[in-house]
Amino acid sequence: MVLTNSQMEYILHLFLEEVNTHPNRRKGAATSKVNAFIALLPSKQPIDRQMSRRSTTAKKRAIARNNKIHPSKKDPEMEELEEQGIDVSNLEDEEDVHRVMNAIKQLPCPLAAKRRFRKYMRAKLLQKEIKQSSGCCGGSNTNRQNWRKFKIWKKEMSYKLEPWGSWLKNVEGHQGTGVVSYFVFLRWLFFLNLVIFILMLLFVTIPYVAFSNNGYTYVVTGSGVSGMSVASEQTCSPLYQVNVSSDAKTLIQDFLQGSGWMEKTAMFYGFYDSQDLNSFVAGHYSLPLAYLLTSLVILLFSLITMARYTMQSFRENLEDQNEKHQYCNRVFGGWDFALSEEGTAVLKHRSLYKDLAGELAEQRHHEARKNMSSNDKCRLYTIRFFINFMVICILGGSGYLIYWVTDWVTSFLADPNYKTNNDAIVVLLVEFLPSLTITALNGIVPLIFGIVVKAENYTPEFTIKITLIRTVFLRLASLAVLIATIYRIVSCTDKETTCNVGQNACDSLRCWETYVGQNFFKLIVLDFLVKVGVTLGYELPRKILTTKCDAAICKKIGLAEFDIPKNVLDIVYTQTLCWLGFFYAPLIPALATISMFVLFYLKYLSAMYNTNPPEIPYKASKSNNFFMIVLMIAFFLCCLPVGYTMVKLTPSYGCGPFRIYSYMTVCVDATISNFPSWLQTIIGIFTSGSFIIILLVLLSLIIYYTSSKSGARAKMIVMLKEQMIMEGKDKQFLLNRIYELTGEKPGAKKKDNKRPPSNGPRNGPPPSAVKTVNEVHHNGNVSKDNDIEEMWA
Repeated sequence: MVLTNSQMEYILHLFLEEVNTHPNRRKGAATSKVNAFIALLPSKQPIDRQMSRRSTTAKKRAIARNNKIHPSKKDPEMEELEEQGIDVSNLEDEEDVHRVMNAIKQLPCPLAAKRRFRKYMRAKLLQKEIKQSSGCCGGSNTNRQNWRKFKIWKKEMSYKLEPWGSWLKNVEGHQGTGVVSYFVFLRWLFFLNLVIFILMLLFVTIPYVAFSNNGYTYVVTGSGVSGMSVASEQTCSPLYQVNVSSDAKTLIQDFLQGSGWMEKTAMFYGFYDSQDLNSFVAGHYSLPLAYLLTSLVILLFSLITMARYTMQSFRENLEDQNEKHQYCNRVFGGWDFALSEEGTAVLKHRSLYKDLAGELAEQRHHEARKNMSSNDKCRLYTIRFFINFMVICILGGSGYLIYWVTDWVTSFLADPNYKTNNDAIVVLLVEFLPSLTITALNGIVPLIFGIVVKAENYTPEFTIKITLIRTVFLRLASLAVLIATIYRIVSCTDKETTCNVGQNACDSLRCWETYVGQNFFKLIVLDFLVKVGVTLGYELPRKILTTKCDAAICKKIGLAEFDIPKNVLDIVYTQTLCWLGFFYAPLIPALATISMFVLFYLKYLSAMYNTNPPEIPYKASKSNNFFMIVLMIAFFLCCLPVGYTMVKLTPSYGCGPFRIYSYMTVCVDATISNFPSWLQTIIGIFTSGSFIIILLVLLSLIIYYTSSKSGARAKMIVMLKEQMIMEGKDKQFLLNRIYELTGEKPGAKKKDNKRPPSNGPRNGPPPSAVKTVNEVHHNGNVSKDNDIEEMWA
């Protein structure tokens, strides 16, 4: 039998009433005995940190029940509500009605009792006229109900309009939660790239195509700004020419490389100009300022979106960290009883099975680790040391190979007659050789990592994490080597002073920003083609060979496995290329969006038909959070070269929206110079070093305060958990006392006496299986005062 806290208090104060009414007892002594008895409860014992153990509301209710000597005749429902601390006698306006109905909703009682209380309240409201709230609170209850209905409707519509919602449920039922987390992550990246593409399209591409030029007005030149030269632009811009061929073969080759006719399209940086545009709204539109600010907004938006997504995943992980009851919650509370279709129920059943399998696999691994001997641990750590050393050597060798290939290709293309001396296919392969090398390493080296990690004997969750980390280092190191090689070409010092173009040993790049954009354009195109080729050229034929061929070797090969680390790193790599290339090729986010969209359907077909679930079930409760952390690491590394380009590198004088400036940030100075003097002073104060230092100090204090507050709340959570445990011990303590008093085991059924029927469930008075002191005394089980005295011992 389980007693609620209110029932335990009721029993205690019945003891108090019995002793107070006894002719041989004094009230003061009885009260002291009750206090002494309460002090014996386990929850009243001191713990590490002292905290309040008694509820003020509970004491008020207890005092009110003790003072009810001659209660007036009331409805049973009203008495029960008053025993629960809800006053229904004074209902004046809508606010009081809302307060009472909300309190009934929060009662810890069965649903049947809540329905009975609500039915009683509706009948009571029909008999009494309720005033509508007036003043500033007028209609607040109605507005609150309407707002609650709107939120419910919004939530239902979000479920119905969720993109690919039913597809994700199918994947979850077939592959498990670990694989569906990859698809959720892919969907999120698709919408992120879509927003980035829309921003670049609205504020950069469309204004330049739609608006006419006003020339170099004060809007772009400013007043008294250094680091700007219109004359150099007029000299160098005509020298930037592109050879456009009419041959179909060359046109296709230029499309794949981003060269030729593609250089003069809106895809690349060199297409845009730095002149003032005639806007329909304000009359002037500074494209250089719009280009720079839009790029900064994209980076900031990406950071905020990732932070919100990470916080949401972290909050969900905190809610799921109840390790003591994880299996109980999944088995008894994981089923959705609203499912009405057989197919959906089967998918839900499979999802629960995969989740439990992942949990049990991890628990088995922990148990095996505990039973390992010292020799086994020594051998395991030795294996891990050599494998990590081998991984470092592979990463270093991959970086050197990319550097050597890029340097050789640069020297090969430095020959002015390389196109005439070689075949077009050879030229195409040579120009794509750095991208092919990076793509080949990204495909082969992770396979090696996946093989060697099995010998390290990690948990399924950590196996995926360590493989992801190693592959991230490989791909980011590959891009870092490529960026360093491009920087060496761009920052060559032997350049002519007029147009800042390399000469002699330096490459003569008229528009180096477009050259950088072309490299990332080739990488993202090749990466997309490789993903399509692997899905359609490897996984699908393997599926057909396994299912249609009856040979033993075909059956032994089996279906491919859906590799979560590899697939996650593929989309992280694509997103990294998008962040690195959108500044040099503004429409690269469009390619990334199309790639994510097509990849979703390809991977869906692969997960449903061509691959098997992962061999080791993976607990995916923290997978999205870890994927986002990996993406944030890539994001911050992408911000470094893009930010360095904005601040330190000299732009090309013959192309792009910054061709008249010595540095790209000069366009901001030119815009500020056109502001009033008082506004320039305010901007100067906010951008000064002293203000930034003060801001950093304030941010540090805020971070320290929130961290301290979070730590204090974590300690409070631990203390409240201990309090809940002690409250449970209180109930067991009272049940044992009742057993000592009555001689009847708690929860035992009576054979002779039947429980009297009641009109409905009641919440407050003690159950009929628990005898009060008066019942025990009148039945003759307690006939002496010393028996009651023994109760307080």
